[in-house]
Amino acid sequence: MFVSDSMQTREPAPSKESTSGAANMSDSPRPSPFESRNGAMEEPYVFEPSKDILQLSQAGGLSMVIQTFLATLFTALVLVMPLALIYVFVLVSWARIPIVGYMAFCFVDPALDNGVGRRIQWVRALSIWKYINAYFPVRIVLEKRLDPTNSYLFGVSPHGILCYSGQVVMGSLRSGMDEALKGIIVHPAGLRHALTVPIFRDYLLAIGTISSSRTSIRKCLARGNGHSVGIVIGGAKESLYTNRGSRQLILKNRKGFVREAIMAGAHLVPTFVFGENDIFWQVEHPLLRRLQRWMQSKMMFALPVFYGRFGLIPRRTQLTAVFGSPLLVVKNPNPTHDEINRVHAQYLVELRRIYARFKPIYDPEGDDLVIA
Repeated sequence: MFVSDSMQTREPAPSKESTSGAANMSDSPRPSPFESRNGAMEEPYVFEPSKDILQLSQAGGLSMVIQTFLATLFTALVLVMPLALIYVFVLVSWARIPIVGYMAFCFVDPALDNGVGRRIQWVRALSIWKYINAYFPVRIVLEKRLDPTNSYLFGVSPHGILCYSGQVVMGSLRSGMDEALKGIIVHPAGLRHALTVPIFRDYLLAIGTISSSRTSIRKCLARGNGHSVGIVIGGAKESLYTNRGSRQLILKNRKGFVREAIMAGAHLVPTFVFGENDIFWQVEHPLLRRLQRWMQSKMMFALPVFYGRFGLIPRRTQLTAVFGSPLLVVKNPNPTHDEINRVHAQYLVELRRIYARFKPIYDPEGDDLVIA
């Protein structure tokens, strides 16, 4: 695995309170003291970026240019990959029949609903991730160590514009998440539509993405032995509320993930990724927003109009993924509405709690959390 020696098996040791600045990051996992609700000092496990990622992130010159170029290309993958296929289709006559066959396969591929995708470890370990993770250094914070013999449903917020948490945090071996959640295999869940986009879908499947359909999630959680799902609950609708400093989530009526967790007996882990909403700015206008909402209701995905530095260059941003204490769920194949509502209410309480607890450390300038 592409993790530093300091992130292998050593238990974290007590340290001073972490800061959000890159200059104060170290390469070893360590706990940071936070005030708990009862006044006692708790010790979350904090996995800072590895030493080589941190050094690369602070480098200038050619290294910085390469990082910026790759991060910008990474942002445009969903457009670049299909366009490259169209380019080959137009210019290379002998490739047209195979391409048509491949495009048909994209819609019937068994990996779409098999519950595990087509996870390829060497893709998750490619050298390019070193530069992507240097541009978006990932810090992992665990309130509790998770038992790898259980399955979990990680409710991830916020969605952001392009959901970097599903790719940079969960998809890359260089993020350190695999080491922090040792023995737990987290499959990011994505829209089935996205998993049919030529070439781009192969990339998503390779980093472990599964369809967010009920069938796929149930198959994944039924495997047990650490197989878990990471689902960005707010979805496409939430992306329309993404902007720098904004912390608005679409969660009040999103209860399907709770139902699936109860049916599978998978413990719920509230997860908040600080920095996700600060990568881009979004253009906001009443008429544009009305059109976007209409398109989202018809096509099941949103089209936010966004920009970064000098156009589409994303802002260099640290991503801090906080995994809260798991809500222990009792398996019930036929949960009642009251049971779903009760667990959902507990989940929202826990999400608000971890946001209030970690915001002063990792997001002091962010807005208050709003759950709609």
